[in-house]
Amino acid sequence: MYAVHKLLWDIRREPALADRFRSDPDALLDDYGLTGRERDAMRGLDVKSLYDAGANPYLLYFCALQLGMPRQDYYARIRGERP
Repeated sequence: MYAVHKLLWDIRREPALADRFRSDPDALLDDYGLTGRERDAMRGLDVKSLYDAGANPYLLYFCALQLGMPRQDYYARIRGERP
């Protein structure tokens, strides 16, 4: 989970990294060494799966916002709903 937290933190802090994630998520996920379910969840911005896996809710929320996810969509997804 450390790699996920590091990525969430870095995306939140660095708008250029958020842009890079939007344009080429696989390359960025490779750079952070994400594999398996964490990679799939991060690639699909599946905030519910990341939260359930133990992702820090603060980091997850602000990363999602930085990536352009509207707040109402984030809240719906974290509850397991589809916006």
